[in-house]
Amino acid sequence: MLIAALKKSQSVKFCLIWLGLMCTVDARADYHYQVSAELDLKKLTVDLCFKGQAPEKLVAESLDASVALIGAWDESGDPITLSGFIPTAGLSEGACIHYQVDISRGVQRHDMTGPKVYKSIDATAVSNGLWFWRPEIIPHNRQVFVEFNLPVDYSLSTPWSLTESEGVLEVPATPFDWPSWIVLGHFFKKEVIVNGTQFDISILDGSPTPDAEALAEWITQEAAHVQSALGEISFSNVQVFIFPNARARQPVPVAYVTRGGSPTLHLMINQRRDMQEFYDDWTVTHELSHLFLPFISPDDAWFYEGFASYYQYVVRARKGLLSPQKAWSNLLYGFRRGSREAEARGLTLFEATQKMYQGEPFMQVYWGGAAMMLIADVELIKQSNGVWSLDRVIQEFNLCCMDRTRAWTALEVLSIFDELYGYPLFVPLMNRYVNANEFPDMADTFQSLGLVVNEGDVMLTDDADHRALRDTIMFIPNQ
Repeated sequence: MLIAALKKSQSVKFCLIWLGLMCTVDARADYHYQVSAELDLKKLTVDLCFKGQAPEKLVAESLDASVALIGAWDESGDPITLSGFIPTAGLSEGACIHYQVDISRGVQRHDMTGPKVYKSIDATAVSNGLWFWRPEIIPHNRQVFVEFNLPVDYSLSTPWSLTESEGVLEVPATPFDWPSWIVLGHFFKKEVIVNGTQFDISILDGSPTPDAEALAEWITQEAAHVQSALGEISFSNVQVFIFPNARARQPVPVAYVTRGGSPTLHLMINQRRDMQEFYDDWTVTHELSHLFLPFISPDDAWFYEGFASYYQYVVRARKGLLSPQKAWSNLLYGFRRGSREAEARGLTLFEATQKMYQGEPFMQVYWGGAAMMLIADVELIKQSNGVWSLDRVIQEFNLCCMDRTRAWTALEVLSIFDELYGYPLFVPLMNRYVNANEFPDMADTFQSLGLVVNEGDVMLTDDADHRALRDTIMFIPNQ
């Protein structure tokens, strides 16, 4: 949600409604935060008051939150002794505390998931996990208010949604330890609606200044392509944070999705690249494809990364951004890289997924999962004579079963896929390959599709049945 620049006052109040609890801005919340920032955006000053008895301690999502925490004090101004958390057990009923958080730089000492602060000209993006110290458990019947006191003309972007009450934001019922971010200061902001989903685009400034309108139009078109090819995204609101000044030859060298609140796409861009390079890039297609699945345990990254890797080329072929020949060639190139990595390392797909988080290679993970998606897609189409496909399974799942409030496992999602289809396909495929140290066998799938591989190149046979199956997957509307 984008909050326009403040003109008349330095204070803007938001009530965060946990798990759908209704409240008013003027009411005293169970946990009431007042968050202040100065013009230089180097620190956040937070006053937290408890309606009743204070919890035993306050915790934060990021492992580096304790590093960024400057200090904490009780109502009398006495310092609170910190020990990786903020102890609050001895406070009186209705007490308040005061604490400050350093957001002047991206600290990365214990938390290896990346810096939690991004600085640009006149704006700062900060992970809520760095500054939002909260009770370890917030009961369902407790209310949390947050009141931001920002300098005049500063804007705010959050993954939280406005309710019918003026100035009130609702935090969807996602787990508190799921990452989410805010952006404070002066930055480009634009709201666009694509097929019923509102995309709140925030673009920070850089040197040179990025062409924000052109980048916003690029995001809009990418969102339209993905939803046209796969169906509507089941989220009503999606944040898009674009951070410039990436040093790379690619237009978008780093991108990922966070799920706290509403989903947020984080894009690190090299604004020096020509806009056509952005349109030719598959990264946003990949990231948006993630939104057709719920949050899935990182232990099963082979599934959600394989899913997105498969569709990053299928979607672009369907929209005419790639030729079908090029899309098949790109998929084959990915499978070959994943297969070579699997053969060289001798790891199971599950083992490779675990080691990926330790900085080791990831091609086996991404492309092993993508190979399983293609195998499943082909089998669905063949077994049902075109009535079913991976597209239909995903659309049916999003209609019936997409629970955004918890983490899923691949087994849970794939079991529902099999139930929707009415035949065990996905779970047996997972059981065959996840704990095997071999790359998925693509021979039968390639034969069904009429893909002939010769020294790394792919040829497409002209057999009518083969061509029909390929077109079902890579069909380009209106062509």
